[in-house]
Order: sequence, then structure tokens, then C-alpha cells
Amino acid sequence: MPETGHIKTSSAYIQTFKIFAGIVVVCLASVYLLSSILIPVIISFTLYALFEPATLYLVRHNINHSLSILIVLVLLVFFGFIAVGFALPQLFDQVSLLQAKLPQILLQLEGFLTRYSSLLSNQIGTDLDVSGLIISLLTQSSSFAQSLLLNVSNKVLGFTMISLLVPFLTYYLLKDFKTVRNALMNWLPNSSFELGWLIYHRVSKQMLLYTRGVMIQSLVMALICITGFTLIGMDIPILLGSITGILNLVPYVGPVISIILSLLVASAITPFDPSLLYLGVLVIIAAQVVDNLVVIPAVIANAVNLHPVMVILGIIVFGSVFGTLGVILAIPAIATGKIIYVNLYADILNANRKSSR
Repeated sequence: MPETGHIKTSSAYIQTFKIFAGIVVVCLASVYLLSSILIPVIISFTLYALFEPATLYLVRHNINHSLSILIVLVLLVFFGFIAVGFALPQLFDQVSLLQAKLPQILLQLEGFLTRYSSLLSNQIGTDLDVSGLIISLLTQSSSFAQSLLLNVSNKVLGFTMISLLVPFLTYYLLKDFKTVRNALMNWLPNSSFELGWLIYHRVSKQMLLYTRGVMIQSLVMALICITGFTLIGMDIPILLGSITGILNLVPYVGPVISIILSLLVASAITPFDPSLLYLGVLVIIAAQVVDNLVVIPAVIANAVNLHPVMVILGIIVFGSVFGTLGVILAIPAIATGKIIYVNLYADILNANRKSSR
């Protein structure tokens, strides 16, 4: 009997892997086909997750469903235009300021690294030609970073035009998503119908919690950092705080990049004030403390249950394959895959045991 049980387990693993691999292939094909509109689709689903409760609240208070959606979207567009009208000019100014200061930032970094490379050479007793390598890297980085900033600035208008799709996609998601979902679920064979709904409900619940949680988390981080950077007199505080909030979407790696960026910006302020280096890092650390002690336990503690090693490897793999977007989507994709795989395996193993009785 134990040997028979082991065979059933192995068979269940093989069957689960085959089905899961097929699901992954279909998902990758869908991402490829939707690549041109993938960002508006992701933003629309995020807004759907955020604003569906408000729509349902209005419906429960005897307001027509379509009218409830329009009210929510009109309020979204109204406050969105106010926010963009207020923030976008400042962000453009701060991007231009960062672009102007970039050579100075890189020169400060070059001097800092050159000094410490000579100290390191003296300690290990070997003459390291680090300065030559640093100068070469910084020259390449400078041209790349400036072209990147220029490219981002030039594409803001194009991205704005694409984002006009978002309200329409969000409207139809709020209006028809459940109808389309039910129709798709009805295509499942009877033997998989119950399992399909079980997986859907678990995935949707987890993704809704995670999406709402990370949006709140990023907003809190951005507001704390913008306030902190402004108080200590850091240049481009709104841009720097906003980038810190966005980078917080990437666990472990994001905060480190934020600290490095704050150090570079602080080092370029004239006259140079060493205390800004420490204060900039202190602002990010304080925001991380609030995030870990207050925000994460309150809003996203139970959203995903992934091992840190799995998260790091997932970020590396997704980032290398899909770029920046892959880094952001790594955690929800891995969490979704885990739910699908675990439930598939449990159902197949249970079916194998029943068939052998």
C-alpha cells in the first residue's frame, strides 16, 4: 500500500506539471498577443480591483449599476486631472533639474569611489586601477542616463494618449467583467467546473488584497518620503519621493536603489552638505520602518504567502525576461501560480485515490 500511494503521488505530480505547464504557455502567449496594450490593461484591472467596492456600495444603495460605474469613473477622472494638472508640471521641472544635475552627480560619485578605491588598494596591498574603470563606466552611464531621461520625457505624451484607454477599459471591466467571467467558466468541463471556481475565488481574493495593499503601501511610502525630503532640503523631493514609492513595489531591491538614488542627489547639491547624505538615508529608513511595522501588518500581511528566496528568484527571472514590468508583476504572478499548482495537485491526487478504490 505505501508503494502504491507513492506511485499515485508521483503520477499526480506529473499530471499537475503537464497541466500547469500548459496554463503557463497559454498565459505567456496571451501576454505576447496583448503586449501592445498590456500596460493599459494592467492599470485598468488595478483600478477595477480598487473601485469595485465603491461601485457595489452605490448599487447596494439603490443606484443603477451603470450609473454607479459612471459616478465612480467621473470622480476618478476629475481627481485624476486635478492631480495630473498639479503634479505633472512639477515632475517635468524636477526631471529637467535631475537631467541638468546628472553630470555633477556622476562626478561626485566618481570622486567618492576613487578616494575609497585608493584606501582599499592600500589595505589589501595591491594597486587597483579602479579609477580608470569607474571613469569608463560613469562615462557610459552618463550618456545612457541622459538619453534615458530624454526618452522618458519624450514618451510622456505618448503614454498619456495610451492611458486615455484606461477609463474606457475600466468602465467595461466594472460593467461586464463578471458576465464574461461566468461565460468563460461555463466552458470548463463538468469534472473541472468546481475546481475552476475554487481556484478563481482564491486567486481573485488574494490578488484583490495584494493590489489594494501595494497601492496603499506605495502611496504611504511616497508621501512620507516627499515630506521628509522636503523638510531636509533635498533637491527634487517630489520626483525622488514618487520614485521611492514606486520602487517600493520591488521588495528588497527597491529600497536599496532608493537609498543609492538619494545619496547621488544629495551629493550633487551645492554647496555640498555631508549631513544631507545621512538625512536622506534616514528618511527612507524611517519610511521603511513605518511600512514594516504599520502598513504591511495592516494591509498586506495575509495577501501573499511566499518564501523570501522564491520572491528574490522570481524578481530576477521575471525582470530578465519582461524587464521593469516583470519585476513589478513577479510577486502576484508567482502567488497566482502557487495557488493554481497547489489546488490542481490536490484535486488530481484526490481523483487518483478515488479511482483506485
